[in-house]
Amino acid sequence: MVRNGQDWSGSRAGYSLVEVTLALLVVAIGLTATFALFPEGLKATRAAVDDTECAMFAEYVFTTLDLTAAKNNGNYGADWDVTDTDDFISLMLSRNATQSKFQLRDGGGVEVFYWIPDYYGLSSGDYASTEFKDFWTSAFTYTLTLKVGTWKGYGSGVTTYAVLKVWPGEYVGSGEPPGDPRVFYREILPLR
Repeated sequence: MVRNGQDWSGSRAGYSLVEVTLALLVVAIGLTATFALFPEGLKATRAAVDDTECAMFAEYVFTTLDLTAAKNNGNYGADWDVTDTDDFISLMLSRNATQSKFQLRDGGGVEVFYWIPDYYGLSSGDYASTEFKDFWTSAFTYTLTLKVGTWKGYGSGVTTYAVLKVWPGEYVGSGEPPGDPRVFYREILPLR
């Protein structure tokens, strides 16, 4: 179609300013929503790592208690207590830090446990044990309570249960750390 000497048979060329502005607005909203998810994803990842590490620490504590009970006839208090767990300190923990750094303590007091791995010759391993805090990979603030109970009529002192409350990280304040602990429970039954 020709009107006033110009050919109007084709469609319009290009986009209007309003269309471009609306397209940029839609893209901006989408990117903003996507970027808003990143902090939440990082928080969820940190929480998952903390939960996993706390569960692994609890398994270490309970396995150590179970092995100690098995070695000492299972009768907590009469035959063994938490100080006897030193025989079962994990081989994964550093040989270069003093043993007291890995001792479990009960009684419900707030304690800190530093996980200092032994890299089995992959590093020089010549760091001083007084500087052990420089080498920990995970720290756990915990309370461990061991209680004597009864089990199937065997009387007191036979069954023991342990309640472990764990907070991820290092806490050096007074009282319990802020936030909800991960609570773990295990019964230590006598050997038959």
